[in-house]
Amino acid sequence: MGLALERLPDWPVAMTREMALAYTGVAEAQLREWERRGTVRFCLRGPRGAAIAARSSLDAAVHSLFASAAADDGAIEFD
Repeated sequence: MGLALERLPDWPVAMTREMALAYTGVAEAQLREWERRGTVRFCLRGPRGAAIAARSSLDAAVHSLFASAAADDGAIEFD
């Protein structure tokens, strides 16, 4: 069952794993890495016991991903 993005005019404040992946656009492995580091936490508080994560933590994780990429870009030196 795919997520119908056209039916989500506004992203909710908390999201299931599937929604979090669609919202951030990252790979499953990146989301698992954020979980491992504690950057994003899923809590069993959603409908029917679904695990959900706060949108604010997803936003912070994506921001840090781009911030670290920008720092890496600045480190490239050309001869």
